[in-house]
Amino acid sequence: MSNSAIDWKNPSVKISDFFSVGEVTKGDLRRIPVSAEIEQNILKLAIELDKVREEWGSGIVVTSWYRPIAVNRAVGGASNSQHIFGRAADIKPINGDLLRFQGWLDQGWFGGLGYGVKKGFVHLDMRNGKGWRSKGQKGPRWNY
Repeated sequence: MSNSAIDWKNPSVKISDFFSVGEVTKGDLRRIPVSAEIEQNILKLAIELDKVREEWGSGIVVTSWYRPIAVNRAVGGASNSQHIFGRAADIKPINGDLLRFQGWLDQGWFGGLGYGVKKGFVHLDMRNGKGWRSKGQKGPRWNY
C-alpha cells in the first residue's frame, strides 16, 4: 500500500489545483492506488491535466482515470491500458465542443492520445513520460 498523506477514501481531497480524489476513484474504493508508483503516476498526470485545464480556460470532466486490472477488465479496457498504471485519463470539456477540444489537445499533448469523440471523451496518457506541451516526438494517436 501507498504511504501517502492523501486520504484516498475522501473524494473531496484535492490532488492538484483542479482535480480531486473523487475524479481519480469515481467513488469506487477498488480504484484507490495500491502502490506508491501508481500514486506518483496519478499525481504527475494531475499536474499535466492542470496545465490543460488552465489553458483551455474552463472545467474538464474526468470520465475515467485510475483503473486497477479488475476494474479495467470489467469496463472492457485494453489489457495493457495506461489506466492500470495511473498514467491515463479519459476527459471531456464542461464548456465547448468535444471535437474542437480533441483537435486542440492533439496540438499540445505530447503523450498518447486516443480520439474518442464518438464515445464522448478524449483519452490522454503519459506512456512516453510526456504531457502538455512537452516538445519532441508525440506519443501514439489512435481512434476509438
